[in-house]
Amino acid sequence: MGQKSKPRAGTLQFSPRKRARKLIPRVRSWSSKEDGLLGFIGYKVGSFTAITEVTDKNSRLAGKEKSYHATLIEVPPMILRAIRIYKKNQYGSRVIGDYSNFDKIPETFSFGRLTLETQPKLAGFPKKRSELVEVGFGGSNEQLVEFAKANLNKEIKASELFKGGEFIDVTSVSIGRGFQGVVKRFGIPLLPSKTEKSRRKVGSLGSWTPARTDWRVAMAGQTGYHVRTDYNKEILVTGTGNEVNPKAGWPRYGLVKSEFVVLKGSVPGPVKRSIWLRKATRAGQKQPHALKHLIYENEVMKL
Repeated sequence: MGQKSKPRAGTLQFSPRKRARKLIPRVRSWSSKEDGLLGFIGYKVGSFTAITEVTDKNSRLAGKEKSYHATLIEVPPMILRAIRIYKKNQYGSRVIGDYSNFDKIPETFSFGRLTLETQPKLAGFPKKRSELVEVGFGGSNEQLVEFAKANLNKEIKASELFKGGEFIDVTSVSIGRGFQGVVKRFGIPLLPSKTEKSRRKVGSLGSWTPARTDWRVAMAGQTGYHVRTDYNKEILVTGTGNEVNPKAGWPRYGLVKSEFVVLKGSVPGPVKRSIWLRKATRAGQKQPHALKHLIYENEVMKL
């Protein structure tokens, strides 16, 4: 019987594969087609099975149930604290300052973003320290200032931004695996049993000419704890509180106490990880289906 072979699983799309600098990563781009606040911070709770009914009349599964993997994210309200003003020059964008007194804001500036404070104490797990994050805003500078004046030091809820059926982008730091070899890091096959010295290594580091190791060669190193973005995650349903709490609570998390968002599919990161939710930058087309109920360990939760 011949040896099984396949292309290596490791992608070269993400380079370099190094640890994230911060637990809450910086979002560098925001949607240009949306108005108002463009992002929110949530906390990953867990995952379950979502049962939906296909409502597309042209589908061969019309009227039948279909199951999806779904992820639950708790989104406690955030507090607006200030406006951060930017001005563009020949070197890029430069921060002018953070303003909570709007009478001192310069009359002309290139663009601005909002500084919001998270409230993890309102979530289901005991995290005391809040974070200050910078969130994009869609609209003119005048609309930005008016929004900040109306909501300064007030709570902003995720239900004001996201509704069921729309698409959002999810950014977070993936689960850390530490320093790993090439088999686990890139998924290369094991060498034959008669190979000298080791089996869990690359067969060749490259040619003699040129006499150097190419960056495409799979090498051991940091695995996981990387900043990753998933585009076009569909919101199945939004709600509050006890609607999605199992009888024994969520493992390693607790009880959901604030608003929540249920996303179709998986989300990078472990339980309790801070998750960036932002308006979709390349929105997809909604699939016609209706959510019926959620199942977690044979426990049915109807919404």
